[in-house]
Amino acid sequence: MITYYWQQLDQHLARYRFSGHSALAWITALLVFGLIFALLKAVLRMSQGILGAAAQGGATWPAFLDKAARHTHSWFLATLAAAAACERLTLPGPSRALLGDIVVTALFVQAALWGHAFIKAGIDHYRAHSQDGERSTVVVAMGLIATILLWLLLTLAALSNLGVNVTALLAGFGVGGVALALAVQSTLADFLASLWILFDKPFVLGDPIAIDTYTGTVERIGLKTTRLRSPAGEQIIISNSDIVKSRMRNYKRMRERTLVSTLYLTYENNHEVLARAATLIEGIVENDSRARFLRAHFTDYQPQGLIFEVAYSVREGYVDAYRDVQHAINLAIFHAFCEQGIEFAHQVVAHTQPLPAPIAKEAS
Repeated sequence: MITYYWQQLDQHLARYRFSGHSALAWITALLVFGLIFALLKAVLRMSQGILGAAAQGGATWPAFLDKAARHTHSWFLATLAAAAACERLTLPGPSRALLGDIVVTALFVQAALWGHAFIKAGIDHYRAHSQDGERSTVVVAMGLIATILLWLLLTLAALSNLGVNVTALLAGFGVGGVALALAVQSTLADFLASLWILFDKPFVLGDPIAIDTYTGTVERIGLKTTRLRSPAGEQIIISNSDIVKSRMRNYKRMRERTLVSTLYLTYENNHEVLARAATLIEGIVENDSRARFLRAHFTDYQPQGLIFEVAYSVREGYVDAYRDVQHAINLAIFHAFCEQGIEFAHQVVAHTQPLPAPIAKEAS
């Protein structure tokens, strides 16, 4: 029955022709277009729902795919549906070639949008799980560069597919790129250095470091400069390229710092006192949990006194921390020596000066 009516409709519409095809062929193509477009939209919405639910559950890859699905545009689905519908029609060569170029160009544009969505999802994932806000700035800049390169590459591919000679364009980009690189050489060097700091991580925010003669705590790591806060309070700004070329010390990663102090005791101290001094010093250092005792030795005789060398390691490497420990131990040693009657030596400086002439004359 349906076949009969379809044949009758075909015979009736056969008298109406557009671009070499009957009206029924065009109606069929429109129905195919609508059906495929609706089917693709339904699949897309279903995929977005499934991936969105998985992404809310904390899964990583579904979150990336959900971003890509949400950047799938209706015009791309319409292009695919139109290409499938036109298979019902016998298009001439130029029209078929034009349709093919439109589909491929739409595919390149949609691929660029998917790539941009993946890059943005990666940046969002990094910023959500990273505790270092300053490094996120570098990651965002890298994402921007990656997006620009992606669009540039796919644009060249689309132009090549359309028959455009991209060789001259590439040559122009090469010359322009060299000129641009020379113009922003220092800026580019600083940016590449910031990437090295990002991936190699010689220091992070809050680390006390020394770069050549500059010492401070890292406050900010930017695309061009890194900023330190010195112990005196001033802000030190150093370009990233200079940091890469400089000798660097990271005190936060120093497990221990060894301190050596020299004590001068008087010659009036007897043998028992000197032996007890070494034991006192060892006990004082061992009582401080931040320090580890190494040695305390009577090492030398000097005109200004008997030399005691004290060595211990501090489990904090930065200057403020180990100075606090040194301060506490020195106070404890001084207090213990005073209680035990152990005398420190002090150097007496004799200053001679000629007598005034009248006094010298009277004295003579």
